[in-house]
Amino acid sequence: MHMHKRSTIRAAAMLGAGALAVGLSGCSADAGTGSPDEPMTVNAGFIPVVDVAALYLGEEQGFFDENGIDLNINVGASGAALLPSVMSGEYTFAFSNMPSILQAKDKGLPVKIIGSGSSSTGVEGEDVTMIHAPEDSGITGAKDLEGKTVSVNALGSLLEMLGKIGVDADGGDSSKVEFIELPFAESLTALENGTIDAMVGAEPFGTAAIEAGFPAISSPYQAMSTESIMTSAYYTSEDQLNENPELFADLQVAINESLAYAQEHPDEVREQLLKFTELDEDVAAKMILPTYDAEISAEAVDLFNEYALEYDLIETAVDPAELIATPEG
Repeated sequence: MHMHKRSTIRAAAMLGAGALAVGLSGCSADAGTGSPDEPMTVNAGFIPVVDVAALYLGEEQGFFDENGIDLNINVGASGAALLPSVMSGEYTFAFSNMPSILQAKDKGLPVKIIGSGSSSTGVEGEDVTMIHAPEDSGITGAKDLEGKTVSVNALGSLLEMLGKIGVDADGGDSSKVEFIELPFAESLTALENGTIDAMVGAEPFGTAAIEAGFPAISSPYQAMSTESIMTSAYYTSEDQLNENPELFADLQVAINESLAYAQEHPDEVREQLLKFTELDEDVAAKMILPTYDAEISAEAVDLFNEYALEYDLIETAVDPAELIATPEG
């Protein structure tokens, strides 16, 4: 079963975004819980990034099976694209970055965090999201980006916010930076062609940028916190959570076991990346891994609230107590 499932996942990851949006489907789990002998199928929505490698690894290690869950992973193009499927009950839970989850809650959608996704490293110059510029450009710090063109993978989301944080924290004025939207692979090409001045990258594209001669000139997460902070999470809807709290208690156990295992086995995380992405082996071996911390951090929610409000991603701060689920099985 696992071999077939993994080949299906890999095939889905290689499809275009349009095909993903139309072709992937599933059903939410019925009320009740499964057992190792008769596992319950749970449909999840992931995007092909390093953060979710922990759960691929946990599925392979049997943590979900041991908790009565047959994890069926569906791959989407972005966290935002997965949200409707969770709200409709098509997917039981999905992955997203923290600002996107706050934006959903701010818009009145009943989202609930059920598990930590991943965290920043807390290390200057070695983090999962950094700003990159050509080494011969004269851009040595984020404040040098005033008047420059900087790419992000999506406007009005996490990486644009981090780009602005980096510039302002370095004494610059982020309102004087032109942020444009480009997919990561196109951003690397644009840097090589000189059509953009810098990119806000995310692993594995940050490591790819460094290898191509575009060093990191800013670590924006450091401006938010010099310690590791939760930057992404797994979430569901209030309706699904209330319908089957026992299932989500089991899910939390499996997610937390997966995160703990991933943190202790970085080489196996890198091996997982090669299975569900088309990442080059050399980049996978060198790339910066996030911290996998099972704690769902209310402090991180408050911190992202602060910056999301400052940079106009949300209108109202989200109460961590209303966002973080505590199911009891």
